[in-house]
Amino acid sequence: MASRVNKQQIDQAGINLVVAELNRHGIIASILANNLFKNIDIIACNANQTRTVMIAVKARRKGVWSASAKEGKPSKQILDETSFWIFISMEKLNELPNYYIVPEWWIRNDIYNETKGLLLQKGNSKYAHYGINVSRIEQWKDRWDILGLTTSRQVLR
Repeated sequence: MASRVNKQQIDQAGINLVVAELNRHGIIASILANNLFKNIDIIACNANQTRTVMIAVKARRKGVWSASAKEGKPSKQILDETSFWIFISMEKLNELPNYYIVPEWWIRNDIYNETKGLLLQKGNSKYAHYGINVSRIEQWKDRWDILGLTTSRQVLR
């Protein structure tokens, strides 16, 4: 009987799959050591190393992606964003995962708006976690271009 996969294993698999996909797109990507930088899992750059971005990975097998309401903040669009969240959905083991590449300013603003900017008070866990449904981020599916790291649409197959 196979053992149940825990959240840490899902998160690590998600990070590894995102790095592999970035490299498949011709992007240089490396996993950062745990806790080296808070909320940054991957550093990536273009082939000539003139642009670098930081990436936080949110992985799931089913349900919603979980974020803390504390991660929400009112944000305006940043045209040259260098921080992104990549949501990876690994629902079916025999199918390729789905990727959603979201600018950090956008997701922080979305979380803020959805939780109505409520501040967490000690002992008030009602809004501690925010579930992110795929419908909220569908517009960002496979948007590797917004990282600004590829020079062509060529993807290794």
